[in-house]
Amino acid sequence: MPAGAANPTSAAPSERLAKGLSELGLPAGAGDLERLNAYLDMLTRWNRTYRLTARATREELVVRHVLDSAAALPFLPSGPKLDAGSGAGLPGLVLALLRPESAWVLLDSAARKVAFLRHACSELGVVNVRVVRERLEGYRPAEPPGAVVARALAPLPKLVRLADHLVRRGSLLVAMLGRRPSGRQLRSLPTVECRSCDPVRVPGLDAQRHVAVFACATGAPARGVGN
Repeated sequence: MPAGAANPTSAAPSERLAKGLSELGLPAGAGDLERLNAYLDMLTRWNRTYRLTARATREELVVRHVLDSAAALPFLPSGPKLDAGSGAGLPGLVLALLRPESAWVLLDSAARKVAFLRHACSELGVVNVRVVRERLEGYRPAEPPGAVVARALAPLPKLVRLADHLVRRGSLLVAMLGRRPSGRQLRSLPTVECRSCDPVRVPGLDAQRHVAVFACATGAPARGVGN
């Protein structure tokens, strides 16, 4: 089935997608919904062979992945953003589709995931995204992104370590989390300070979600490129 072609079995998930985005305060136009549904078509096909995500129905993909990714949009700062460990484009490709004026780098070290991301961007005509095959700790751009966004990449302490070289150069770290970190957990992260940690309600998902934003801790020594 060509990308973007109608899928007779996806009417209910498509309605769930439109309604969920509206409930998040992110109403999407017909073109946005068409591209998101075309993305879901591609993800469903590739998942049969490459297991880019855990096995899931179309509606589960909508709720657990697309709406869960979209819920972070109001908390993202302006400027270029890096999706660390993008996988199937979650959250970066979803957010880039919803906000085509924003610039994204989708970063992943797995060849099959990078291949999917490049294929999806090509098929969808996405021009505000660059796909890079690299691990987060090895990614050394000339200019740091405004924000490093991570969803289910690593436990928070490890994530902070992996992103340290970018945060020390001025990037914010936006971590999409389940439970809210405790004060003790936050105090165990001496190189960053938590600027905010907001609860997020994902329509159709009965689970805790939080978006935490971290910046370089006051007094932490800055690092230059390559350090």
